[in-house]
Amino acid sequence: MLSDIAELANWVGDLVVQRRQLEKLRQKSDRIFRYLTDKGYVRAVGAHKVRVTDAGKIKILHELVKRRKPDGQMRIIIFDIPETMRSQRNAFRRHLVSLGFTMEQQSVWVSRLPCDDLVRLVVDYHGLGKFVSLIVGRLAP
Repeated sequence: MLSDIAELANWVGDLVVQRRQLEKLRQKSDRIFRYLTDKGYVRAVGAHKVRVTDAGKIKILHELVKRRKPDGQMRIIIFDIPETMRSQRNAFRRHLVSLGFTMEQQSVWVSRLPCDDLVRLVVDYHGLGKFVSLIVGRLAP
């Protein structure tokens, strides 16, 4: 009988520890969600759903691209961004590297990954629509 009580006490003690750990985990996830919301990376949609914003997608471009496989087409980005927009141009280049593009010339970049949607996202994010062209096609054998 005493052994049963000792086992029950250990079991209840484990539950208390697990409950405390779960509470700490919940508090940590609440802090993370608050941080992501404050930064504008996510927004709540309903009671139990979260939507990643465009700013959030920009932040995780590398993660979004690394799951994609080449589809046999080549993407070529050609841009001519004015010198007055140098910071946007440099940020755009950094994002192109995150998307898996390689530089052929200063303003000509190529990739074999299917990332047309993410390129449009980056172009719209930086407001460079009239300065950037995306060409998608197959290479001749």
